[in-house]
Amino acid sequence: MMEKTNRLTMMLNKIDPPYRERLADPLWRLNNLYWIENKRGSMQRFTPNVAQLRLHRHLWHRNVVLKARQLGISTYVAMLMLDRCLFTPNFHAGIIDKTLPDAEQKLEKIRFAWEHLDYLPPHAGEADQALACLGYLIKQQSGCVKKGELHPTADARGRLAFANGSDVRLGTTLRGGTLQLLHVSELAHVSVHAPWRAREIRSGAINTVPAEGTIILESTHEGGRYGVNYELTSQAMENAAKEELSPLDFRFFFMSWFDNPDYALSGRAGWTDAQAAYFEKLESECGVQLSHAQKLWYTRMERTMGAAMRQEYPSTPDEAFATGNDGAIYGAQIARLREQGRIGTAFEYNPQEPLYTAWDLGLSDHTAIWLVQNYGGHVYWLNHYAANQLPLEHFAGKMREWEISYGPIAAHFLPHDAAHRDPHGHSYVESLAAAGISAVRVVPRTPDIWRGINSLRGILAHSWFHRDTLQQRVNPRGEKEPSGLRCLEMYRTAPAGAGGSYRETPVHDASSHSADAARMFAEALSHGMVYPVQLRLTPRRARM
Repeated sequence: MMEKTNRLTMMLNKIDPPYRERLADPLWRLNNLYWIENKRGSMQRFTPNVAQLRLHRHLWHRNVVLKARQLGISTYVAMLMLDRCLFTPNFHAGIIDKTLPDAEQKLEKIRFAWEHLDYLPPHAGEADQALACLGYLIKQQSGCVKKGELHPTADARGRLAFANGSDVRLGTTLRGGTLQLLHVSELAHVSVHAPWRAREIRSGAINTVPAEGTIILESTHEGGRYGVNYELTSQAMENAAKEELSPLDFRFFFMSWFDNPDYALSGRAGWTDAQAAYFEKLESECGVQLSHAQKLWYTRMERTMGAAMRQEYPSTPDEAFATGNDGAIYGAQIARLREQGRIGTAFEYNPQEPLYTAWDLGLSDHTAIWLVQNYGGHVYWLNHYAANQLPLEHFAGKMREWEISYGPIAAHFLPHDAAHRDPHGHSYVESLAAAGISAVRVVPRTPDIWRGINSLRGILAHSWFHRDTLQQRVNPRGEKEPSGLRCLEMYRTAPAGAGGSYRETPVHDASSHSADAARMFAEALSHGMVYPVQLRLTPRRARM
């Protein structure tokens, strides 16, 4: 360790005093020492752009970057890794990407920048010559002689090592060892397509970085409000409200498409009324003022990208989250409702119309319940409740709470197995009646679950979701449970072939219970079981 430190000191002593002082500034080094290959395939001295500079100036120990495509965040992190490896002895960095070839491309950026530390561009001036000489000295001290030339040491395990004991290694999980800087790229893609590996990254790779180290998770989001990437990003967004972050708290960064000045197009063409309304909404609600050139770029790009535009080039974090993955069963319908402003409003329920509940049952498992009204060609989802491993009396008590708040419930729709008798000869329907919950209607079993799913898709097109359906419940362990609406968004299919299936099948997980409860109401509608009843006017209803 002492010998490596002395070598660094000896190198600095060879450098002219003005540059010796500048080398102490990491931002100066990033702006002057390293060369990259730009999008046109030409050599270019790396200088951080607006998005890269914002990340650098506010970089924390743990960072989550939600971004649009092609903002150069990966290039910035590659230069940061090289810089810290060269100027910090025994510094260990790691790269995780969705595939090993993708991780190798990032490692190649680091190697390229090191190899060109002494690059002298055509028509070089005095400053270029001085920087090339400076880069040559750095290469001498950080590289190893191989076949008469200087190289950083590389091996077959995907590792790039330097003479001062620092190195960069890559992988798809990187469990084990200790890293001072970890870069995880496209975690959202991994969360959707290989969720087991995303969980391994969270439990393994992240824990290889000590509190004083640096983690940068950067990704263009996919998968909607589901998966490890969404969970970590949500935590980082919640941390934004904290006055002070601990070293183990993630800091949130959002880089939109208009953070890239290259995303602009000259011309006089216009755009549709819908696109104009979108730009006006961005300005009125988010304070985003776009130039004509930016609007033109966006509208022309949207022609190509279609529905994927707001995933690949989001203007706000909500846009990125509103796009579901390919397996999201109700993703398209809910995304459309969001665009129409039908989600999260605080509308009043109609006291002159019947109230219904729709259930998914679990004796020692999850039970989920929706409170719904259906009239005037629309379905109004008023409230949602779900809990796990609680007795039937608990849910009966919840129904009484709702009746106090809303009024009498006309009917409770339960799945077909509610009529089955347990070994003691009791059915769920009879037990509910004993607990004071009557007006129960058992929905017949649908032979094909997709018939019920399509029924729910149909009524979602005419639905409104009250903001109460977006509320998260805190379970007895103090953990936040997903809201009813989020469960609908998270409900998804497993690919054909998974588990021996010949076609895609819905995944049975924590979100499926609330989705099944909503489907129960759609099936009750399709069976003609949702019909008007004579309302009992309570004093509260009479007043309203």
